[in-house]
Amino acid sequence: MNTFLQRFVGVYQQLKFFIWPYVIVVASALAIRLGLSSRTGTYFFINGLHTPAGDRFFPYITELGSTSAAVLICGLLLLINRRMSVVMATAYLFTATISFTTKALVAFPRPHRYFSERLHDIYFVPGVVVLDNNLSFPSGHSVCAFTAATVLSYYTRNKYWSLLYLLLALLVAYSRMYMSQHFLEDVSAGSLLGVFFSMVWLSFFGRREVSLSGQ
Repeated sequence: MNTFLQRFVGVYQQLKFFIWPYVIVVASALAIRLGLSSRTGTYFFINGLHTPAGDRFFPYITELGSTSAAVLICGLLLLINRRMSVVMATAYLFTATISFTTKALVAFPRPHRYFSERLHDIYFVPGVVVLDNNLSFPSGHSVCAFTAATVLSYYTRNKYWSLLYLLLALLVAYSRMYMSQHFLEDVSAGSLLGVFFSMVWLSFFGRREVSLSGQ
């Protein structure tokens, strides 16, 4: 077994408590997607699940996948351990580069553009600026959120905290669909990119001697 593969397996061992619940959620999402049979059916199913509470909650939770949140998280980690902060910051840059490159290559329209002739059928969250471009796939917020969740889960000693990180990342991903910024395929791919390439990055630069203690 080569050195990188050994390191990757080691990263996986540290993330099992995070990875398997994530796999179950993604598999369930794909099953729902298959059950609804089409991108359009899935989108309008989710679009029909809006509530007043959700309209207030999700515009805030989505910010956990923003650039501002990434800077804040790296800054907070810097107060705990410099190396951990550097690994998080560089993991963000690594996965974001892959995300932006994929967006440009795929150039898939966001829901607002994709359904340009059916906008009257869509519920839009009041006060939310809905993006209209060809940068839908993958979801950058989902990539960012799952990058953070993966790195934090790797460094956290008490692995039960991984479930909280996973939950927050899933809420970010769902918020992107809830606010009509992305499709299910976009957030699923974004989560996968965030998790897998964060694991690759940790295989090279992660160090288990550094950890979030007391959690």
